[in-house]
Amino acid sequence: MRKLLALLMAVLMLTTSAMAETIIDPLADRQIEPIVTGDNEVENGVSPTTGRKLGSLVAPDGFAGLAVTGRYLPMLVQIGNDGGGVGERAPWGISYADVIYEMPLTRNESTRMTAVFSDLIPDSVGYVRSARVGHVWLREEWDGGFLFYGQQEASGSNVKAEFRALGATDKGVLFSGTSGGTAWKQYYTARKRLKSPYNMDANVAAMSELVPDTHTAPNHAFRFTDEKPEGDKATYVYINWGESASNYGSRLVYRKDWQGYIRNVGKDKSVWYADRDSLEGAIAFANVIVQFTTVEYNHNNKLEPVVYVIGEDGAPAEGNADFFMCGKHISGYWKRDSMTSRTVYYGPDGNEIELQRGRTLIIVFPNDGTSGKAVSYE
Repeated sequence: MRKLLALLMAVLMLTTSAMAETIIDPLADRQIEPIVTGDNEVENGVSPTTGRKLGSLVAPDGFAGLAVTGRYLPMLVQIGNDGGGVGERAPWGISYADVIYEMPLTRNESTRMTAVFSDLIPDSVGYVRSARVGHVWLREEWDGGFLFYGQQEASGSNVKAEFRALGATDKGVLFSGTSGGTAWKQYYTARKRLKSPYNMDANVAAMSELVPDTHTAPNHAFRFTDEKPEGDKATYVYINWGESASNYGSRLVYRKDWQGYIRNVGKDKSVWYADRDSLEGAIAFANVIVQFTTVEYNHNNKLEPVVYVIGEDGAPAEGNADFFMCGKHISGYWKRDSMTSRTVYYGPDGNEIELQRGRTLIIVFPNDGTSGKAVSYE
């Protein structure tokens, strides 16, 4: 009888858990009318990208960044996420990133990270991987330095051609690791005891010093608050990139003691996504944003993604966005008006969302809902 009762209780718990899980509809009409907003005011001594007090940040020797030099210059780095970014394919230096984007790299399979460093810019970041055209458009939004090791050059999603068309090639902000005879070549090195292509290290701090003094990055300040958000419970967030992408899916768990979400990865979602050089273990995200958008594949080739973080030919783009902060979920919206505009994230009332102070993970996710792609929470 006791065994039967225990079995019934276990089934009830599993059923209750399954019923509690909410699957997000990426195309639902949320009837949110974004209220037009300009740039946010940058508070003196406070980071525009994390909301932290710059004076409280400790910079190791060799670092650059706003908290060190006083110059606001975001540096974007393409970071490999091969095999889910664990074990011998775990990244390093990214615990200092203010913002990390995850974007699809191939249909139903892998993703790639773009780390944005601003408050503190490390002298060792890796492993640096290649760029796709969606990453080019992301760089335009921040107009910061951009580090990448290789690029796609297929007609219709040609990274080099897009950089030229947008004028980025002439700004002195692009740092390709595969271009020979360049001033920054010395700052790309292969980390010992790691296999290629999972071993390329970049001295991002040194490369940031090569960006011309005349280049000024635009205001990309988020809004921050010290108040806890209201919303439905979201202790767990599940990111499923597709039926054949078990290595790349993740389970985000809110940990109050970490003041953020811990990203669990690997086939069984039991490994913390971590910086291999950090002693902290996991990387905690105070804010998790899921930005739903259109993703197409050039020439219908699964290896040629076109992720529309902006509309075709630089037209405005918008869509649903979901926010996870302090173990809560908030339904919202996003909009980007032009190639040089920042993406603004809106809450359900149409006002720009206020984030928690700290690191932000932005997951740019397909809105088609096909092939097992889904975002859910409980």
